[in-house]
Amino acid sequence: MTDRSTLVKELASRINALLDIPLINEQNEQIFFELVIGILMDLFLDELDKQLL
Repeated sequence: MTDRSTLVKELASRINALLDIPLINEQNEQIFFELVIGILMDLFLDELDKQLL
């Protein structure tokens, strides 16, 4: 696993522990949060790259 994917999984696990989405099982919640965190990290890092140029 890369550092990025490890960070995404860790952050998603922490958020998943704090939030509960009704009618969705824990495994699907984890996948959802990993996707959201991954997208947000990509947007954030792309914006940082633009600012550094």
